[in-house]
Amino acid sequence: MKTIFRYANIGLLTAVIFALGAVAGFAQDACADADAQTKMGDEFRALYPLKDIDNRKKTIDVGKQFLEKYGACESAKELADYLKKTIPVLEENLKKTQAASEKASLTARFDAALKAKNWDEVYASGKEILAKYGDEFRVAVFVLGSIGLDETAKTPRVTKWNEDTLRYAKMAIADLEANKAFKTFGLAPFTYKNKEDALGWMNYTIGYIYFFDKNDKKQGLSYLYKATQLNSDTKTNPIVFQSIGSYYFDEVKKLATEVTELEKKQDPNATPEAAKLLVDQIKAKVAMVNGTAEAAIDAYARAYKLADPTPKGKAYKDSLYKTISDLYSVRFGKTEGIDTFIASTTAKPMPNPLNPVTPISDPEPVAPVTTTTTSTTPPVTTKPASPIKPAATPGVKPATPPGKSGAKPQAVVKKATVRKKAA
Repeated sequence: MKTIFRYANIGLLTAVIFALGAVAGFAQDACADADAQTKMGDEFRALYPLKDIDNRKKTIDVGKQFLEKYGACESAKELADYLKKTIPVLEENLKKTQAASEKASLTARFDAALKAKNWDEVYASGKEILAKYGDEFRVAVFVLGSIGLDETAKTPRVTKWNEDTLRYAKMAIADLEANKAFKTFGLAPFTYKNKEDALGWMNYTIGYIYFFDKNDKKQGLSYLYKATQLNSDTKTNPIVFQSIGSYYFDEVKKLATEVTELEKKQDPNATPEAAKLLVDQIKAKVAMVNGTAEAAIDAYARAYKLADPTPKGKAYKDSLYKTISDLYSVRFGKTEGIDTFIASTTAKPMPNPLNPVTPISDPEPVAPVTTTTTSTTPPVTTKPASPIKPAATPGVKPATPPGKSGAKPQAVVKKATVRKKAA
């Protein structure tokens, strides 16, 4: 048995030796094959000047194959030494070329979508641009933070992009307030004159969407007020002030309804104490109606003053004046003196709508002197000077859209065109 195993091992060893010899012979044959070396070397030299990505890949592949086959050959030493230094450089340059091509393709995709007003594709490519090239193309936040404004102002309005618009408008505000550097403030046609103008429009966009899409006027109030305080076109945009006025108008209607409900509770048979308690509640509520009505008039008066005075803007301006007249009548029980009130109100700084409304209690009317008395307590009617019709609704949309249109991140930034003030 031992003899058999011994011969078997010798056989295996012989096979290994022959195999190694075959490999060695193959290697020697490759080095001796001058024609094959020359052919592959010429193939590399022919591909090398070609700069497109596909041929760059082929150049690198041929160079690597040459080194694998002939790198140890003395006859190929000159080209092999060159390839060992050159191929890593070619690979690094190929990565850069591929990255640049990918970037150019993505920005071209964005620009084409923007030109076509394909907002779904603008958002898809814009998000990818910001994720991959956020430092270089940060200006794209102005584009993605603007689209929803014009779309919400349409009739019928389109709101499908508003969540994204809110997200990127807030992102733009955060970047601006953090003093991040921007080569331009927006991209045509969503461009802004400077940092303050961009801040004003981003705040206006957010506030407008909260008001007229989300029906959350209280949430939008702070953004709209901020838009009035910045050195931006929004500071003289009547729709900003009209929107704030509509918030107060809604509050006036709600408070007036509460006054009416309290008045219904008055009971001529109530004790003097209970009657006085209810009257005090009514007076306090009326004071809130008065203060809120004046705040509403203040905002609408500013919108009226800024509205387009030409025939083109007459319908809008007239609708604002009608709303002011209704509120003024509720507050003062008359219509005389409206123009004077508008002038005096708009001459003062606008009160901050984020602060609580200050109640306004009018002097108690002087009761006529009588010679008779009664043992019962009559119901006391303390109400706004004129009732508000709950169905009345101030206009909230201008005759023309309030926003601006379009924008872009591009590899080459085009000359900006400044957005004009909305009518």
